[in-house]
Parts: sequence; structure tokens; C-alpha cells
Amino acid sequence: MRRTLLLTLSLAALASPAAVAADFPAREGVYHAALNDEFYMEDDLRLDGIHATRGLTFTRPKAWDLTADPIVHVEFEHSAALIAERSHLTVSVNDHPVGTITLSADNVLQGKADVRVPRSILDDFNHLQFDVVQHYTDDCEDPFDAALWTRVQSSTWIELPYARKVVDAELLQWPYPLVDKLGYGPTAVTLVTQGGPSRETVEAIGVLGFALGRLADYREVEAAEPVTAASAALTPALIVGTAAEVPEALALAGVSSLADDQGLVALVPNPSDPTLPVLVVSGGGPVGLQRAAQALAGQDRYQVLSGAVSVVNSLAPANPPPTRQNPLPAPPATKFTLADLGMQGQTVRGYYAPSIRIPLKLEGDALAQPGGGSIRVDYAYSAQLDSRLSTMEVRLGGLTLRSVPLEKPQGEAAASVEVPLPQDLVLPTSNVDVVFHLFPREFDECERVSDKQIWGTVHATSTISLARDHVAEMPELGLLRHGLWPLTSLTPDGGTVVVLPDAPDGRAASAGLVLASRFGKLTHAPTPDFKLARAVDVAFADAKDKHFVLLVDLTANALFDNLAGAGGLTLTGGPDRLLANGKDVLLGAQVGTPYGTVEEAFSPSNAQRAVLVLRALRDDGLSPLVELVTDLGKVQKLEGNVAILAPSGEVRTMDVATKVRWGSLPVATAATREIQKNWWVLGAMVIGGVFLLTAIVRVFAQARSNRD
Repeated sequence: MRRTLLLTLSLAALASPAAVAADFPAREGVYHAALNDEFYMEDDLRLDGIHATRGLTFTRPKAWDLTADPIVHVEFEHSAALIAERSHLTVSVNDHPVGTITLSADNVLQGKADVRVPRSILDDFNHLQFDVVQHYTDDCEDPFDAALWTRVQSSTWIELPYARKVVDAELLQWPYPLVDKLGYGPTAVTLVTQGGPSRETVEAIGVLGFALGRLADYREVEAAEPVTAASAALTPALIVGTAAEVPEALALAGVSSLADDQGLVALVPNPSDPTLPVLVVSGGGPVGLQRAAQALAGQDRYQVLSGAVSVVNSLAPANPPPTRQNPLPAPPATKFTLADLGMQGQTVRGYYAPSIRIPLKLEGDALAQPGGGSIRVDYAYSAQLDSRLSTMEVRLGGLTLRSVPLEKPQGEAAASVEVPLPQDLVLPTSNVDVVFHLFPREFDECERVSDKQIWGTVHATSTISLARDHVAEMPELGLLRHGLWPLTSLTPDGGTVVVLPDAPDGRAASAGLVLASRFGKLTHAPTPDFKLARAVDVAFADAKDKHFVLLVDLTANALFDNLAGAGGLTLTGGPDRLLANGKDVLLGAQVGTPYGTVEEAFSPSNAQRAVLVLRALRDDGLSPLVELVTDLGKVQKLEGNVAILAPSGEVRTMDVATKVRWGSLPVATAATREIQKNWWVLGAMVIGGVFLLTAIVRVFAQARSNRD
């Protein structure tokens, strides 16, 4: 997701780290928050019927002062059959009407209206609501007529004039101001580095990045071009390193010296721009740096810190903040409730009630066992429904599986229905949708019809039963779309190590920070096994149970050389590229344009562990590669074992590696699946058996006849 700014100049969103600084909100300006960008709304808001309501929540960033009243720029279309005198669209904020638009012949297509929102009615979280009243005749009308519709388009946007506040240097508010939960767009940071980071500094960046990914919640973390001094940063800055590595750390914090085992956490305004924060994580030595990083990243540690500066003298190991994913991935148990997915009960109202979606986020290698699974939907519905028309429908992958009538006049508070989930429809990214079709028992077509008193509820006790096997053919980049599987599984029997070059520069360290934040966001293990390290500080043989992600640039990387030397890669070389499959060389060529590659291979020490290699042949190439494997829209393009990222952003994929099966199927399951795939063989066997049995019976009968 990229945000858009309306400034005196139009700024283009670029893929390089430098673009993050250019895209970060200026000290003053006008922010453009669009429904299809900031609010993740891919589809228009459709309002059907005589009266309909749709809404969303927008925020007032804590770090901003609004310099003028926001304006909602509504873009809409509506049915040409509507009568202008009786049809209108009302915009409300926090239950205060702020504008009404007549739905007339002039705005059937490409309708636009600007609605001012008084700042006096705004809170931190604000409910923006669209209400329509629609009529196509002055006489009696069908409230379900298809001509009664209006679409508020996803291109609708909110104009927010702002000025950034001076930083409130108070650690009690962490993760604010680096992470503003009321803010818009990704959380942007600039890493301040002076020389190559040490082993301990790289590990501390990994700890902080992982925690930052969880604290930022749904917002991404992006890194701008690294700088050598905080005053050069155009976004919030992050200084990580010992006092000897980054002398500026102590100076900014106003601390003269630290003991080797003392850690320093400080939050101060940037000397060149007091509206930008600088977060300092330092120590007198490696032990102190480790304590400072864990104090800030521990879920029950950082709450104790306060003021602008805290010195950490002692610290026990701490887990990172808990995951904020919602819903959670499906647990390994064969039976789990919606509550186990972190979901609460949900209620919908009205004729055109939206569906209640239950995402099934399964492991990338998950296969539903023969027979599939089932879902027991625990539901309730209101009284006075028309039992002839009112139903509850259960869908999987867009296909309807079951529809049950809502037939009790008094409604039900605790009804249940068991619905089978077919094996072939259960995928790692399946969605179960529960749809209520609600119609009132009685209504007069010539009177105003209200539908808010009719409702349906799905309870959090609803239970999914799904036995699954775990088998995958690897390497396969396509499985990364399932939450970076298998790298983010971080199971107790093995985790993931993200590896930087032997002597990483600021750009490589920034790429590692961003990747660590993605792992924090995408994983949910309370005690994850994750580490950021330099290539010279880790070996495949010493981490046989680990997956690896190698960030490879133009500098030395011992693990990459080890992997390439062992014949574990299919695409190697610099300008002279070599494409191979095992011992067979498929192509050797000198290429004219350097490009980045993403390749998945196996650990030389364990063929059941993956190594993901992100290799850049340009100085600024690591950032686009990290984005390619972490951006949900872009990762969908990956498949095979190798992806090539051109400087233009075009992605090409190849599948030239020998596959290895991970996991195994029980004999009975494998036989059942084989029969399902080759059902005609079973049919032929049955028919052949019938003929054989018939022949045997005839021979036996003939033999008896001859004896008689």
C-alpha cells in the first residue's frame, strides 16, 4: 500500500529506499486518504434498496494538527431510474450529518460532491457514514427492485490539511511516535549507520525490526535511504549500535558514558527537524546493546521505560510483543472455533446484509484429508422474518454448500447447522462465507419500509473440523503467497535466519530491518525462532533445523558462495550468468542489463529446509527484491524456483529445479487420492470384476449341469 500526498509538487511512488523519504508526509501539507488505498477497499460501496447505509472508520493522526476542516470528496454513480425529488445521499461523520446530495439526472454517471467536515466533531477514530434514500416512483414500489441502487466509488477520498507536531519525547508512549496507530500509510524509518554494523548490531536490528512489525500491526514498515547522521534523515530515524560504533547516540541522548553492560534507550527530536523523532538504541558494549534492544522489543519490558532517556542495567530474556494478526492462521488442531482464530461473533442487518467472512489461513503444504471437513455454524436471527424468503447460506470459495430456512416467527438465539466442506474446495487460502438473506414478515409497499430491526448473527463458538495432511513439492516460490510459507512457520523444531552479506552496508542493514518487520507481522508464534545475522557469523551445518533467507548484493557473502559451490543454485554468476539444473548446464550467457533474482533452494545440510536467495546486481537492488517477496500483490506473481526482477519491475519466472517431496501421505490417504484422480481405473476394475465373476458363475453352472 502506498499513500498519496497533495503538495505543491506531485511525488511519484518509487521502489527504491530513497522514495520512502520522498513519500513521507512533509512537515505541512494536504494528505490524500483514498478508500481504495488507505482503507483497503478494492470494491465500491454499494447501497441497495429504498434505504441503505454503509460506513467506514477514519482516523485523526496523533502526530498531526489539522490546519483546516477535512473535506470528503465523494465520487458516486446511481440508477438512472431514481426520482431526484425523493432520492438523496447523506454523508455523516460521528452521527453528525455534514452534507446531502440529490441523486438526479445530472450525476447518474461520474457524480462528484465535496463535503466539509467540521474539525470540532472529530475524535481519534471517526465513523464516516453514507446513507441513501432511493425511490423510482411516487406510487407503491417494490423495496427490492433492482433499479434502487447507488455506488460510492472506491476512488472517494478524504482531504486532510495538516501540520506535524513537535515530537513529544516520552518513552511511556512507545511505539509512538515511530508508529502512530492513528496515522496513514506505512511506518517509515531511516537507519543511521556509520560503517558496517557489527554482529551484535545486526542481531539488535533484527530484534527491533521483528518487534516493530508486530507493533505496527496492519501497517507495513518501510526503510528510507540510510544516512550517516540523524540530522540528514527525512523520516523518523533509528540509531542502533554500541557507543563506539555510533558516537552520535550518546551525544543525542545527552549521556557522557556507559558501562559495557549498560543499555541506552532514548527518544529525542531530530536536531534538524523537531517534528521528526530519533530513536536511539545503544549500549556501552555488545551486552549493553543487547539489553537495550530487548528492553524496547520485549512485550512486558518496554512499558517500564519512561522519559526521554532510559539506561538499562539488567534484563532477563523477553518474548516479542504478541501478534496482532486478525484473524489468526488455523491452529494445527483438527477442530477449532472462530474464537481460536481471534474472531468475535458478528451481526449483520437489513435486506442487503453483507456476508460474514471466515478466512481459513492454512499452512502452505496443507491438504484436506479425503472426505474433507465440516463447519458447525452457530447462529441466531431476529423475530418477525418471512420464513418463505429468509434463509442463511453457507459458501466455500464462492460456491454455495448449504441453505437453511429461518423459519421460526419468534427467531432463534442458539441455532446450529453442520455443513460439509468438500475436500477439493479446501485450499490454504479458502474463505467460508455465511450470508443472511433477511426479509420482514409483513410490510406495506405503500409505506416506508425499515429493515434495521431484522438481523442475523454468527457466534464465535462456530466450529470448524478439518483433518489435514502436510505435503509439498519443493522448491516452489508459489507457496510464499501463503504468508511466506515455509519461512514464517517458525515452529519449535526450527526457525528462520535472515542473512546479510559478510560486511553489510546501510542499505543491506535497512533491507534486513524491513524483512525482519515482515516476519514479525506474518508470524504468530509467541516465542518465535528468528534471527538476523551476517553471513560470516552463521553456517548451514550449525543450523540444520533452520530455514534461511540470504540477502546477496555486490559484496562478499560466505553462505551464498557455500550454496553456489555445492551446486545448490540454478542461476549463478554476475554479468556472466549460468543457468543449470543439477550437473547439466542449460545456458551460459553474458547479460547486458543487470537484474535481481529470487531463487528458492535447499539447505546443503538439510533437504527439508528451504533457502530463499534474494540477489541484487545493483547497489540499490535489495529493496525491490524484499518488496517482491513480501508485498501480497507482488508475491502472487511468483512461481517455480527462480524469479527474475527486471529494473522496470517486470517479473519472469522459471521452474528448472529438481523437486523434492516434503512430508508424506498415509498409505490409505494416498490410495484414496489416487483413486479420486484416476476414478475411471476403478470403474474399469469394477466392470472387469463383474464380467469375471459372471464368467466364473457361468463356468460353475455349466460344470454342475454336466454332472447332472
